[in-house]
Amino acid sequence: MFTVLIADDEADHRDLLAIALSRRGYAVVTAPDAPGALDVLAKGGIDAALLDIRMPGDTGLDLCRRIRSDPTLETLPIMVISADVHHDRMTAALHAGADDYLAKPFARDELMTRLGDLLHRSAAGAIRSAAASRAALAAARHSLPQPTPVTRRQEITVRHIA
Repeated sequence: MFTVLIADDEADHRDLLAIALSRRGYAVVTAPDAPGALDVLAKGGIDAALLDIRMPGDTGLDLCRRIRSDPTLETLPIMVISADVHHDRMTAALHAGADDYLAKPFARDELMTRLGDLLHRSAAGAIRSAAASRAALAAARHSLPQPTPVTRRQEITVRHIA
C-alpha cells in the first residue's frame, strides 16, 4: 500500500482527496501548510505528495523546491493540484520540481490514473537504480587487480613462518 501526503490549506479539499484516495487503497497523511508537510516528510514513509499551490506562508511551489533540495526526498513523486491554470503557474510548478500538474476541478479517475503512473514510474526508477548499482559494483569488482595464485612452495613457507 502506498502512502500519500496531501498538503492543502483547505480542510474540505484535504478531506475529499483523502476519502477518494482511501477508497482506492492508499494510506493518506494530511498537512494544512508547508511546515506541517515537512514535518510529515521528515518522519518518512511517504511515497508521493499532492501539493496545493496556494497555502499560507510558504506556497506549494516553495514546498516543492524544498523537497527537491533535500537529498533524502529529491526523488519523491510530486503532483501539484491547483485551481490556478495559468500557463506560467504550471510551468513554474514543473520548474520547481513537480512531476505533474493537475488542474481543479478534476475527475477522480484522472487523479488516480496520474498518481498511479507517478508511483509506478518512481518504483521502476528505483528498480533501475538498484540494477545500475549492481552493475557498477560488478564493474568495480572486475577492475580490481586479481590476486596472484599462491604456489605450493609459497604455501609451505607461509605455514613454517606462522
